[in-house]
Amino acid sequence: MSTTRAELRWFGPLVAATVLANAVYSIVRVNTSYRALALGGDATAVGVIAGAFALVPLLIALPVGRAVDRYRTGPAIVAGTVLTAAGAGLTAVSSDLLLLGAGNVVLGLGQLLFTVSGQAVIAKLSTTAELDRRFGGLTFGVSLGQAVGLPLGGAVTAATRGPGGELNTTPGLLVATALAVLALPLVAVLRTPPPAPVRRAQRQSSWRMLRTPGMKPAMYSSLAVLSATDVLTAYLPVFGEHHGIGVGVVTALLTARTITSVLSRLLLGRLVALVDRRLLLVSAPLCSAIALAVVPLVPVPWVLLVCLAVAGFFMGLGQPLTMTWVVRLVSDQDRGSALSLRLSGNRLGQVAVPYLAGALAGVTGIGAVFGLTAGMLGVAAGITATTRAHLPS
Repeated sequence: MSTTRAELRWFGPLVAATVLANAVYSIVRVNTSYRALALGGDATAVGVIAGAFALVPLLIALPVGRAVDRYRTGPAIVAGTVLTAAGAGLTAVSSDLLLLGAGNVVLGLGQLLFTVSGQAVIAKLSTTAELDRRFGGLTFGVSLGQAVGLPLGGAVTAATRGPGGELNTTPGLLVATALAVLALPLVAVLRTPPPAPVRRAQRQSSWRMLRTPGMKPAMYSSLAVLSATDVLTAYLPVFGEHHGIGVGVVTALLTARTITSVLSRLLLGRLVALVDRRLLLVSAPLCSAIALAVVPLVPVPWVLLVCLAVAGFFMGLGQPLTMTWVVRLVSDQDRGSALSLRLSGNRLGQVAVPYLAGALAGVTGIGAVFGLTAGMLGVAAGITATTRAHLPS
């Protein structure tokens, strides 16, 4: 069997399942914001529920990563897909904010298992030279899923308004549940080899990995980009409602961001070959920060479209680049744990930043949310630019 055919046996189903799973996450996250508002919530409630998505994963990400390093990753991916379907189903039947938040907790746990396992498969089965291409392919699946899920969920929600014109989010959330179920056959046939036996003493502790030069800048950069993406997804509907921008336009704006992220991830292999990696790692958060800072200043749809398209392109580079960065800072047998450590940082941001954004929006207005995310991204660019720690070449 050729190398290409061998790769397709696991990489093809993994990317396809990633597309479906992230379509689910996008549909649920956007519809959750509208459902929270319909259930009587405000911007603060939206932030609390968005943070619930990351709360449990924050607490268990590191143990999950250790388990993925020690055992087969296939069962964890299946479990993550089942929990994703269950979480989407809970949000579809939610009749109050508490149940809506519970659905997001289950969804977040499913996303954790799915994400850690998928990234670990690539880290274990790839050579150093293959990491950028395969992480780029995996995150391409993430962006493609978002690009498909956002317009699909938005179209279903917009087409199923109630008799008084009110939004009905239940059909869109049921579509998300169905997509998660469709992903199950793809992950069920995914076969990955067991990890090589490694003595416990050979493994790095989480504290030791965190102290590795370069790990903390990489984690913060990843945290800033992912938190900005989540806050944008959760609060652009609220921003649109405040400025009279309809759900169809908001969906188009979010879709534009995901499409340009798809493009940047398709081009990642070529960009890494042509452009210095440090420059890419600095420009990704910096250019995103500048674009997002303009959003609250000029709430005009065509200006927002340009800003989100630019932000999406550069935000799309941040995740795969930081995956390669953290993986290359540790030994082969600790790659899954390093990715989980990175994911723990992401989840910390996903818990804290939406809560902070919600509190800020409640006091100073919804526009301040975008200033907060732009500031975080700007700090990430500065830290990466000034760090003397090792950056992979």
